[in-house]
Amino acid sequence: MCYNIRHLETLLPPGFNSWTQILTDWAVSRVWLASTLPRCLEGRPDLAAPIVAEIGAVIRRRQFHRWASKVDLAQEQATEPALDTAGGPAYLALRDEMESAQSKYLSAWTAQRSGKVEAQESVAALCHRMEQLQVAFEDIRRRNEGAVEKARRTAAEAFWARRDQSVISDTYFADEPIYSVAARLARIHPPWWGRFHHRLQRAFVPGHPADGCLLDALPGLRRQAKRMTMEATVGGWWQANHARWGRFVPAEPHYPVLAQRAEKKACELVRWFDVTAPGYLANEAVRTTLHADLSERLGEADPWPVPAPGSRTPLPWGEHGPN
Repeated sequence: MCYNIRHLETLLPPGFNSWTQILTDWAVSRVWLASTLPRCLEGRPDLAAPIVAEIGAVIRRRQFHRWASKVDLAQEQATEPALDTAGGPAYLALRDEMESAQSKYLSAWTAQRSGKVEAQESVAALCHRMEQLQVAFEDIRRRNEGAVEKARRTAAEAFWARRDQSVISDTYFADEPIYSVAARLARIHPPWWGRFHHRLQRAFVPGHPADGCLLDALPGLRRQAKRMTMEATVGGWWQANHARWGRFVPAEPHYPVLAQRAEKKACELVRWFDVTAPGYLANEAVRTTLHADLSERLGEADPWPVPAPGSRTPLPWGEHGPN
């Protein structure tokens, strides 16, 4: 079943929570179609569905949570030094004066609340002075937003420059838990996993999971924008967010085309799941059973005696296995 492009911003196919999920799972499913069935799954081709879902979840988790949070931290760490430089001595002096005024007001307010200060006008005067300084402080910060954005972008670029620019790097799955699908497939079928991993790398070269973030954000952006300013609203959102995912591209995305392509991919992905594992998307019991069956099948074929998740059995080789 396909979904009309007019509803793409608000309607997702059953079984999916986001367009980032659709785009990542679609790419992984195309790689699976280009691969041979691992020997350990002979007779159970339906177990491809939970494999695709779990590999896609790893990619989203790393791209949008682990790495994006580190980029956010790097950008936050660059913000105040950029303001210090752009604002100069006057900004630093104003900040010190504002912080002193805040401290004096809070001390006076606390003392008044405890009955130690009776003069209401002194507390009001301190509050007024503090608010004046806060307004002046925020005004300087607003006037230097350009310098701050440049510093934050530079920090993001420096973060990504220290990492493989590929979405799927050579060591992408190396620190996955030893009981994960990726770790187990790498141990059970090393040559097969090497080919599969290489195909994953190539599959994500022309696309990026961050494209799904724009599709997920479109409903909110459309509510913010008027009919004639939608392009500007989308462009502003993209410029504000794309550096978090290492997407340093000069052109802003053409979101209608991106949406049309996503709709086609959603149709293909739903069809693949329905053919591969009927009921997987619509029935929670089917999904749970297939994931359990996959874990059992991989556990039986795993050359390592890996305990189940949550087990406290000590492992002589440490927490993670090689991939």
